[in-house]
Amino acid sequence: MRFAPTDEQLAFAEATRGFLARAATPQVVREAWSTHGIPRDLWNGLTDLGLLTMLAPEELGGAGSELELTGALEQVGRAAAPGPIVEHAAVAIPLLSAFAPELLRGNDFLREPITVSRSDVMPYIGARHALLLRGDAILRVDLGERTPLESLDDSRAVARLDADTLAAAVPVADGHDVAAAIRLAADRAALGTAAVLLGLSARATEMTVEYTGNRTQFGAPIGSFQAVKHHLANAHVAVEMARPLTEAAAWALSADDAGASTLCSMAKVTANKAARTAAKAALQCHGAIGYTMEADLHLYLMRIWSLLNAWGTTDEHRERVYASWHAPATALAAV
Repeated sequence: MRFAPTDEQLAFAEATRGFLARAATPQVVREAWSTHGIPRDLWNGLTDLGLLTMLAPEELGGAGSELELTGALEQVGRAAAPGPIVEHAAVAIPLLSAFAPELLRGNDFLREPITVSRSDVMPYIGARHALLLRGDAILRVDLGERTPLESLDDSRAVARLDADTLAAAVPVADGHDVAAAIRLAADRAALGTAAVLLGLSARATEMTVEYTGNRTQFGAPIGSFQAVKHHLANAHVAVEMARPLTEAAAWALSADDAGASTLCSMAKVTANKAARTAAKAALQCHGAIGYTMEADLHLYLMRIWSLLNAWGTTDEHRERVYASWHAPATALAAV
């Protein structure tokens, strides 16, 4: 059985990385903090790449599976690109493809950002449309103008849906099949968030290696000090230990494997751990400058901390893994 990415998957991830290097620079991310919007060129480029519609039917631009999407989302993390990219690509598009494909046949819904939430608080930056997931029901919400709530990362601005907006929500689908699809969508979202966290963590570690190689104390680069090496080695190992689990979870989802849900939770737990380790190491090695908006590291720290609880906390996913291993018919029996 092969978990390693294929040449085609690696090529798609590299194409995504190259595009984001041009379209999602640190300056673009900083501008998103103040505008709470997504540059049209960035969103259109991700659409044209096929990333945002990866899990759509082939006639609507779908051209891959969770394997390709997960690799590309790690590159999204490396750029700290703004917008509800995980929510749109991993949740909204598959759900609408299954239960309201007519919406995707209109250019508006297919090419416009769609955000998703399981509560009345949701990331909305750049999105006019939203899906609200409630038990066994999918509701469509028109967001309009929103006042952002105070948050760690304003390039991932969040807003609360008021009573009038909720009352005007339009039912899309409900029932037993919808409930099962929502659970699958939540697994995809947890995995996608884990992949983004890996990209953020890897890049934050690289930035810290560069910084410590250039800053000197006592006549030597601080990166040559043993304590600094230990911090950065721990961060690197944590990321590399988490990546195989995201790849295994992506394979399990693409193959409709019985253990997919548990593997997605394992991926989120280990990605959260890697992100915490990398963020702590990067900040300790940068010192106070890492907190400042002028430092690019600040963008990565804020995004990491804002995503740790997105689509399930570490404790919630640990409990899911524990339950799967101790259930009478364990979800991992086939792995």
